[in-house]
Amino acid sequence: MDIFTMVIAVCISGEPKCSQARISQMDFTTEAVCESRIGDITHQMTKRFALDPTLKGKQVSYDVSCMNQAQLAAKYGTTQSDT
Repeated sequence: MDIFTMVIAVCISGEPKCSQARISQMDFTTEAVCESRIGDITHQMTKRFALDPTLKGKQVSYDVSCMNQAQLAAKYGTTQSDT
């Protein structure tokens, strides 16, 4: 059975590059389960960003993907999960 990992690239206006965070959860047993959590996780991230005074007035955008191990290896060269 594949395990899916959520990969989130966070882009902040005015910053030269996006930062990336991988979120691995063993309960992402299907891509649909992973995708169903995107809204909750990005909402929590947005709430944390709102508390950062250095981000005031800046636009934050997300690029989110749910990938299995083969897709992660092909795109990022990863060979194992971080969980």
